[in-house]
Amino acid sequence: MANDPVVAQLRPDQVQEITTAFMEFDVSRNGFITAGEMKQCLRQANIQYQDAEVDRVISNMDLNHDGNASYDEYMKFMARVYTGKHDLFYWLDEDIVSFLLHYQQPPPASNYPPPQGQQYSQQPSNYPPRNY
Repeated sequence: MANDPVVAQLRPDQVQEITTAFMEFDVSRNGFITAGEMKQCLRQANIQYQDAEVDRVISNMDLNHDGNASYDEYMKFMARVYTGKHDLFYWLDEDIVSFLLHYQQPPPASNYPPPQGQQYSQQPSNYPPRNY
């Protein structure tokens, strides 16, 4: 992802904001966001949504079509939203767009995200990768 030209256009504070949002959406702390996790976060924030809207967001993020959005997939998608190269706004409810861009809950614990297949409740100091 470090070679992604759109991600490279982001300021460090934008990368941090996107990373923080990813960590908050990843309720299960497995390094991926599912439609179910995103819906859970929307419900907790009292934001109305249609299942199809959330499914479409995840589908747009999910570059390898495994049904989940990895950190890299999320970063690439959100970088395009931040830089205006992905027009998320024309088909998605404004409250959901705002939520995606500014979602914040209390910070997760410190060794997160885990290696694939493992679960942690804390974030390691080497996450996100330093090449952003």
